[in-house]
Amino acid sequence: MTSVDFPNEFYIGRRVNPEDGETTEEAQTYDPDDLTTHAVVVGMTGSGKTGLCLDIMEEAALNNLPAILIDPKGDITNLLLHFRSYFQKISNPGSTLTTRGAMG
Repeated sequence: MTSVDFPNEFYIGRRVNPEDGETTEEAQTYDPDDLTTHAVVVGMTGSGKTGLCLDIMEEAALNNLPAILIDPKGDITNLLLHFRSYFQKISNPGSTLTTRGAMG
C-alpha cells in the first residue's frame, strides 16, 4: 500500500491488533483536513514519534501542504538534511527547505 492507494488521505501505515500486537493488512490513514491549525506528537522514548512525524511530513509534501516543524532534539532536521533532494523534489517547486539545528 502507498499514498497512491489513498488519494484523499495520508497513508500512515498498517494497523496493529491491540490484542496480540500483530500488524494487520488494514491501512491506517489520516484525514489531512484534520490538520487545519496545529498538531503535536508526544510519547515515550522509542514509541515511534519521529517515524510518525516523517510519515505525516512526507504525505503533506506529496499533497503540497505547507508544514513548519519544531524539533528541539534535531532528529527530523538531520533526516531532512540527509534526504534534502527527495523532499525538495516532492514538495512545491517554488518552496525551499530550510533547516536549523537544535543549537543554532
